[in-house]
Amino acid sequence: VTENIAPVSTNAGFTGSLVGQALQWNPTRPLLNADGSFNFDKGSTTINPLAMLAAYDDVSNLTNILGSISPSFKLADGLEYRFLYSINYGVGVRRSQIKSFINVQGVEDRGWANVGNNTLTTQQFTHTLSYNKDLSSAVSLNAVVGYEYQKFDNKGFSVTAQDFISDEIDYTNVLGSSTTNNRTIGSFADPIAELQSYFGRANFNISDRYLFTATIRADGSSKFGENNKYGVFPSFAFAWNLTNEDFLSGGLFDQLKLRLGWGQTGNQEFPSGSAQERFGLGANGSLTQENVANPDLQWETSTTINAGIDFALFDYRLSGSVEYFNKKGEDLLFNFQAIQPAPATRYWINLPGEVTNSGIEVALNAFIVENEGLSWQVGANASFLTNELQNYEGPAVLTGTLFGQGISNATSQRLANGQPLNAFYLREWNGLDDQGFDNLTDDGNTLFYLGDPNPNVLLGISTSLMVDKLSFTLNFNGAMGQDLYNNTANTVLPIGNLGSRNIDAKLVGTGEAIANSIKPSSRYLEKGDYLKLANATVSYDLGNLGKVIKSARLYITGQNLLVFTNYTGFDPEVNTVNERDGVPSAGIEYTPYPSARTILFGANFSF
Repeated sequence: VTENIAPVSTNAGFTGSLVGQALQWNPTRPLLNADGSFNFDKGSTTINPLAMLAAYDDVSNLTNILGSISPSFKLADGLEYRFLYSINYGVGVRRSQIKSFINVQGVEDRGWANVGNNTLTTQQFTHTLSYNKDLSSAVSLNAVVGYEYQKFDNKGFSVTAQDFISDEIDYTNVLGSSTTNNRTIGSFADPIAELQSYFGRANFNISDRYLFTATIRADGSSKFGENNKYGVFPSFAFAWNLTNEDFLSGGLFDQLKLRLGWGQTGNQEFPSGSAQERFGLGANGSLTQENVANPDLQWETSTTINAGIDFALFDYRLSGSVEYFNKKGEDLLFNFQAIQPAPATRYWINLPGEVTNSGIEVALNAFIVENEGLSWQVGANASFLTNELQNYEGPAVLTGTLFGQGISNATSQRLANGQPLNAFYLREWNGLDDQGFDNLTDDGNTLFYLGDPNPNVLLGISTSLMVDKLSFTLNFNGAMGQDLYNNTANTVLPIGNLGSRNIDAKLVGTGEAIANSIKPSSRYLEKGDYLKLANATVSYDLGNLGKVIKSARLYITGQNLLVFTNYTGFDPEVNTVNERDGVPSAGIEYTPYPSARTILFGANFSF
């Protein structure tokens, strides 16, 4: 797979974002000179976005080789052994360059290039023994026990160079012609990660009325500390099919099922070798400690309780479900700032707290019209959610890094007990004062919890209409209750740009002083509620076209067609990564690449 990557980044800083430069470029200044050359604003941090497209070249090639074998043997009646071996060998090569004609500090008149190579090999061995048997006319058993081993090997290298003799050549082909003292070579080999698992599952079906499921996994990972490499994760589920009971048979319901469940899952997603003491070599041969060992680091565990009901009525023309869930995450894996002096700056711990996600999920599906040549179906689902960090006893953890000139290293979110995860922690903005400057509570010296980036409601709506051979399908999704931080408006389009760069149109006529400094505050918090027409399809079934073509269908599909929202940024489905020191964030927008509106035409044939 080959991919050409545009110079679009959500964490490239003030000068490195194509979207940011396009937004702030002075609209009265031409992008091209009269002779067709690029118009540069020399001595400025503003970069011509068309020149950026021409100067940046970033190509990635990914090659994957997949293989697997899975023989099975029947050992006895209902008893089967299966073996699986699979391998995934992937090699990625990324060749990046920036030509020297662009007015980027450190690159102008010098150029820059990098070639990186990454290899990831994943192997898996699985042995399973399954047993399927009707124990009586009313009871059936399905059981599986197994062993699984996985191995992950990740390594790579890169070469970076500067100072090339000509822009007419591909820098990545002539790295050796760069200036020697501006050439760097780096390589890495992550410690091999191994995951070993023992598991079992049993399903009992009694008269198709009472369904019992029990599972257990014992997972061991080489990533964890010496004292806690293994975690044990059980789960149980029960379902009662009430419509097969005599007292409900033949009644109003076509289906009525009650469900209960409890279970635990483990998480080991953090860098291999991070819990062990590791040393690295510096450029001058010095030995430095990279990791502080934590022999007590253990699996992050999520415990989920759920209860639900499934139903169907009117000959299955109306069906749906209602479910309550409560998911509690404990022993959260966290990259912690070490108190200095210390051998290394950071180390991994289990966070002393719990993240609780709970809510109710509702789904309905209705066949409103169902006749020959005409049918109309509508489906909808909604999740009502709450999120909170509980029983947290650790120090304050800041995240939600903000980008842009004037607010380097600023943050907007904080992990705190009793607050939603990634709660916004900001100065409180009360409008502009008489001189046109920000009016902040306590003059901006105090920060407050002022918003929640997590939605309270998630929505999904779909409908399909079929009239003879013509079909229409619409799919909507949405979210409500979340707050978003418009980092783009905060730092890319401020009033201080007036006279040299573009500004946000909303600032015109507000009386804001040009000297009003850029600072993070609740001024840039917005409601992120939205409803999006994610997909619409119109199709026509041509049917049988003769002896060769047995069926044919023509269609046109539109994706990301409409968004209903009051959010003033690019897209309320924010995808910017604004983590700090490995702590994730949510709900912050900074010069993201806009979601593409796509129209597809197609045809399906069968022969």
